[in-house]
Amino acid sequence: MRKLIVSVALATAAIAASAPAAAQYHNTAWNQRGPARPAVNNLLRQLNEVNLRIDRSLRYRQISPREATALRRDAEQIRMRLNYRGRNGLSGREFASLQNQVNRLEQQLRYERRDRDGRRG
Repeated sequence: MRKLIVSVALATAAIAASAPAAAQYHNTAWNQRGPARPAVNNLLRQLNEVNLRIDRSLRYRQISPREATALRRDAEQIRMRLNYRGRNGLSGREFASLQNQVNRLEQQLRYERRDRDGRRG
């Protein structure tokens, strides 16, 4: 009987000691990752496609050389921001900001192709 009581007491003590450790708050915010590498590669692919569309639009004279230069400069600034911010890994917010900038650049290219005035803006 004595052995049974001692073993039950030891088991209870072991369970009681492990319960607070299991209930501790684990702050994993430092370990949250930003976008996966395929998403960043997709963003770079979109930038490359925008550059190709700028070249094609200039070749077919849908935009002026001045408009093409300004759009290329905007694309290069986005690429530089991506390289600079991506050195230590992009957060989700930074990635969303860069994605919005690429979307705005695509929209600006569509606008410049349709305005037919040969001027920026």
